[in-house]
Amino acid sequence: MNSTMEKLMERGIDLADDQIVTDLRVGLGYTAVEVSCKDVGLAYTFRHDIRRTCAAVKEAGNITGRTAKELIGWMRRGDLLSTAIGLATLNALLQPHLPESLGKDFLPLLKIGPNDRVGMVGFFAPLIEPIRRRCGELLIFEREINRRRGLLGPEEMRFRIPDCTIVILSATTLINQTLDQIMKYIGGAREAVLLGPSTPLLPDTFEKSPITYLGGVQIVDGGKSLKIVSEGGGTPRLTNSGSVKKIVVASKK
Repeated sequence: MNSTMEKLMERGIDLADDQIVTDLRVGLGYTAVEVSCKDVGLAYTFRHDIRRTCAAVKEAGNITGRTAKELIGWMRRGDLLSTAIGLATLNALLQPHLPESLGKDFLPLLKIGPNDRVGMVGFFAPLIEPIRRRCGELLIFEREINRRRGLLGPEEMRFRIPDCTIVILSATTLINQTLDQIMKYIGGAREAVLLGPSTPLLPDTFEKSPITYLGGVQIVDGGKSLKIVSEGGGTPRLTNSGSVKKIVVASKK
């Protein structure tokens, strides 16, 4: 278990109090958890990597009614789905405590210019062209390599990320527990963003890390979010429906 995940778990357990998990949806795009105060949290579902059996979650049918503290503890299990369930639970508990947002778009905050080399860990399709138009070079690291699309494999991160002046990291790196290792590669980058609906908006946890901004979501309509997740929806549907709102917070004081 990496140290960032341990810090997040400790904070989540502190916030959990007597909250109970009242709903759990494991969708094709996201996993969603509702707690007894009716707040909802999201985390990415690695649907292609969860075990290919008819029982992806052995406790299925007996999870709602358990304490939020217990489900946060599932992040210690190490498998992708348990980690997603635990992280979604944490994100639900964080909803009443979200920091003040700097807006919904983080790109203006980065002040990307022609001298910048930007490293992107994860394929954020809507961001690629806006960033390419501003920067000198964009390096995209993705597990599913497609050389024709200019993607680089994760094995190249250790050699290329240290030279990046800006780094954008998918919050799925928390779920597959690669974030701490990737952060070690970040050398002189002036900005680094942890991005996506899975992002736990806890600036204090990242204050001593290279991460300068956290880009996540505030749940506007929990019921609608649960339904969209159940029906296989992803980020575009969640945002376009108005059920979530993108927010950006600074992780450095």
